Amino acid sequence: MRSWRIAIILTIVFAAVFSSAASAEQDLGLYRHDDKQYWWYYADEVNFWAVVPSKENSHAADHYLKKTVLGYEFLEISWYKDKIVMEVGALPNSTVSGAIDFVAKRWSPFLKDELVFANREITTSNNLKAHFYAVEGVGPDGVKYMLRSVFFNKAGSVAYLAMYIPSGKYQGAMQNNWIKAVNESEWE
Repeated sequence: MRSWRIAIILTIVFAAVFSSAASAEQDLGLYRHDDKQYWWYYADEVNFWAVVPSKENSHAADHYLKKTVLGYEFLEISWYKDKIVMEVGALPNSTVSGAIDFVAKRWSPFLKDELVFANREITTSNNLKAHFYAVEGVGPDGVKYMLRSVFFNKAGSVAYLAMYIPSGKYQGAMQNNWIKAVNESEWE
């Protein structure tokens, strides 16, 4: 009889732990993806789905934070004590140029020898048209950084992906995470 009580108590504890973890993920706008190494992030303001690395990813992020800046909500994912940061967000009632100013150009004052190496339209593997904007420059610490950003425009709103990363780290898992996010994201 005692073993049944212990089994029931353990079942309740495990259920509570797993449901609170799922609830925490959903509070961030994260939902299960077919590939357990990724989550779907849902930007409900514009009905946009983006693919982001999950905690089960071989190179899982250190932090997943939902932030609000000037009334705009976005998900910030960071690795290596914030040395690499990915943002996924939405700007309702915006334009691509306004989104570039908000997302990408806010870092320009911190970069020396800034070079815009991409400012063009692309088509993702999902056949979505997007604007790719990327810059590279030397940060205050003497390290060369890059910002890669992609802006999806639909019905006067913009959903975006951005990655701030030391240029030498854009390879392997980080590069794969970025490419998967860009190519699998979609409008609802």
